[in-house]
Amino acid sequence: MVDDSAPLKESVEEEAVPGWQPALWTLPRTAAVDNLAEALRGQGLTEGGVRAMSRAAVRPDDLRRRLADPAELRVQGGTLLIAETRLWSATVLPHPANPREYGHRQYALAASGPRRPMMIEPRSTPYGTAELEMRVETPSGIAQRLEGAKSRLLKDNPLVQDIAVEGVLQPLTVVPLTVVHENSHPDCALLIAADGSSRISAVHELLDYEPSKIAYEWGADDRKLRAEISRWARLVRKQGWQGLTESERRKVRALSVPARVIVGFRPNTQADQAFHTAVRNFIGLTHIRPPRPYGPAVENEAKADAVLDSLAEPGRSGVAHITEIEKGWFAGTISREEVEAAGLSAEPDVRAGEIVRSLLGGGVRTARRVNEGIRSLTAKQRPKREERVDVVVELILRPVRTGSDDAKFVRPRRAVLQRAYRLPEIEDLSAAERLEGAGKSGRTLEELRDAALAEADQGLGYSGRLGPAQTELVVKAAYYMAMAEPMALQREVFGGGEDEDDRGAATVLRAMLSRRRGILQSYEIIRAGRAGERLREVDESGKPLVTAEGRPRDLTDALVRHTYSGGPVPLENAQVGVKAAATSWACVRETVDSLRKEVDGMAGVPAEEGGPSFVSQEGWDPSQVREVRDTLDRVSRRVAAWADRFEERAEAAVAES
Repeated sequence: MVDDSAPLKESVEEEAVPGWQPALWTLPRTAAVDNLAEALRGQGLTEGGVRAMSRAAVRPDDLRRRLADPAELRVQGGTLLIAETRLWSATVLPHPANPREYGHRQYALAASGPRRPMMIEPRSTPYGTAELEMRVETPSGIAQRLEGAKSRLLKDNPLVQDIAVEGVLQPLTVVPLTVVHENSHPDCALLIAADGSSRISAVHELLDYEPSKIAYEWGADDRKLRAEISRWARLVRKQGWQGLTESERRKVRALSVPARVIVGFRPNTQADQAFHTAVRNFIGLTHIRPPRPYGPAVENEAKADAVLDSLAEPGRSGVAHITEIEKGWFAGTISREEVEAAGLSAEPDVRAGEIVRSLLGGGVRTARRVNEGIRSLTAKQRPKREERVDVVVELILRPVRTGSDDAKFVRPRRAVLQRAYRLPEIEDLSAAERLEGAGKSGRTLEELRDAALAEADQGLGYSGRLGPAQTELVVKAAYYMAMAEPMALQREVFGGGEDEDDRGAATVLRAMLSRRRGILQSYEIIRAGRAGERLREVDESGKPLVTAEGRPRDLTDALVRHTYSGGPVPLENAQVGVKAAATSWACVRETVDSLRKEVDGMAGVPAEEGGPSFVSQEGWDPSQVREVRDTLDRVSRRVAAWADRFEERAEAAVAES
């Protein structure tokens, strides 16, 4: 079986992303750092907090000005005073007692099992300042905790690839923390991310920074810190942005981070709350009781508008991918009268087909433009094909949702269209093809049907690829199949019996459009859908089938899956040439898929009732396994030779042209 969820062209997902070009930040003068330190002392901070904050500022003069009028951030129990600025990434650390680790912590009350030393939670300093204090036995204790926090954050919330392209977009909330060592080692003043530990951990991963080195080596020696920052500043000045390698650009983007530095705290008069409690309340408001998420549908709606903006903007060639009127048509923001006045189709399946072709067709070039729109909203480096499909489906459903507020109606239809439009052949749809219903120059529905029939006669579909006419027909038919009541196509079902059809919607549709009957059925689906009629099953000649009582048979998902099971059509008159070979190839693919299922079935045989897999536990006779593998190897080499021959002919054709 063809994996319909995987893109055909990996280059689409591995595209080179332009990314953000940061300003050239230079190492600040020591006089500016000293002036900031003096201003911070005026805020009542301890000397450790003053030093940690003043050396961290990318622009000390800017932070000093903001101290005169800090912004206020209300939290339960008080008000945090903050100043927004940029900080060097080599001065900020993840929270050493990050709340994300609560689910993994080990507690002393446990009766048995290996335990790590418990890390004491940060508390307010005894000086009444907007700083935290943490007591540990030795430097190695907090060094290990910082390294462990980084590793877990990178695993639980991977952001490295996104930050490598756009840097850190949203400010980290940073607070001074003094580490007091019980073994008389000198205190260590740090800046930690009360909110943003995942982001700063990703930054450190990009820059190859070890948190323990930041805390105890660079934290104790200003010269080493300034040397680390200076080497990057010199490199950018010497090479220029264009002269940097992509790896160097990724690091320069992460060299500094935007931050909201907590510089003061004003407790509520009645609450008289401690500073560390206010910080904990802020973390809880951000991560434990955040606003309710918008949900995937709303997120895809927002992405859809961003994508349409990207496609309507002129590209490098100076030409937009879609016109402004098409943008309004796709977005659903213009009326039916405006659509018809612009010479566009009022049929919902034609609109769906045009959205699919414009956002998913056209190969790499289109995918890049769509990805640009998604990135503008999410900063996601490489949106997957599935994400682009979800955006397309949300656009298609806008008029449907307007006409129905019933989530039970919309949700299953969204799910099946998301699966149907993962059909890889859609990527090859091009505006160069004559499109049905797309204007006066487009072909008729009957012409589209006949073109699809001609492609099926050539063996397209069973060879693993639908032709362009078959693909356009299936995109439009799938729309009405999903919207029908009852639905004529539903999502796959997992975990059923052995006879349960667990094929994805795209696989079912390919099997359907590979046969003449399926093409005639698709034509009838579109005709009936446009006429507002119920969808009926048709026979091999395209005529409606009737029940024993003489009533037309409603087209259902069960009927579609049974009729177009994916098995090959009998050879009939096709005994030679591409059609016969394509039909035989369908037999090969079906047999391979059957073999895979049989192997899975054998692996699932338990050694005893409710026990583990027999073969996983006991294995199988090596001589018998070797015999099967030798046969499979010979078949594999033979099939590989066919692929080699195909590529040789393709290369020869290119050379001749």
